[in-house]
Amino acid sequence: MGKRFSRTADSDADVETVFAILSGEDWADHKAEHLGDGSLLVSREVHADGGVTLVLSRKLPDGVPGFLHRFLPADRRVITTDVWGPSVDGCRRGTWAAHIAGAPAKLGGTMRLEPVGAGNCHTIDGEVKVPVPIIGGKTESFIAEQIVRLAEAEAAVVRKILL
Repeated sequence: MGKRFSRTADSDADVETVFAILSGEDWADHKAEHLGDGSLLVSREVHADGGVTLVLSRKLPDGVPGFLHRFLPADRRVITTDVWGPSVDGCRRGTWAAHIAGAPAKLGGTMRLEPVGAGNCHTIDGEVKVPVPIIGGKTESFIAEQIVRLAEAEAAVVRKILL
């Protein structure tokens, strides 16, 4: 069935300013510095229409429940892929996905940056699916909670960059 979640953050910056941060070559460095998650830029491709595909590698957070350790890769890294589309009517929309090597989990969803007054609203919607009997639902809830926390921490990083 899966666990769905949503998270929204507002800021005073315009859509294109926040888009430039979230899709920029320095985003991994900013995350690594402020979140201590060892984020690394794997690849960045700018599309002809102004969209961007950004692939990062980052360490999983500490505090993973013991029953999940057998599903995690030895290097405890996850690959994230954000695919941002072109600006349409002042908005940016895209998809995100996370891949944990060897884990029976599917993580992904949508994201959007929309103008609100002089600022913007950044929304991340997603779903986690872990098709493992007995522990699947518990695992989905744990991962969804971690993703929401990460999104909140990343929003704080964006606010620090904008200062």
